[in-house]
Amino acid sequence: MDLKELKVGTQCIQGGYQPKSGEPRVMPIVQSTTYKYDTADEVAALFDLEANTPMYTRLG
Repeated sequence: MDLKELKVGTQCIQGGYQPKSGEPRVMPIVQSTTYKYDTADEVAALFDLEANTPMYTRLG
């Protein structure tokens, strides 16, 4: 389908994304973030479970 044939609202939503065969019709929403730490030692203490700070992560 040619993007120019679509209404403006649809063009905005599609953003020029043209899926190939087997790809998702719309781009998936990915809810993720990164976290700021002041030092590598602070992060090491978190992963070594030495810090008394809540932490949630998925590794793998």
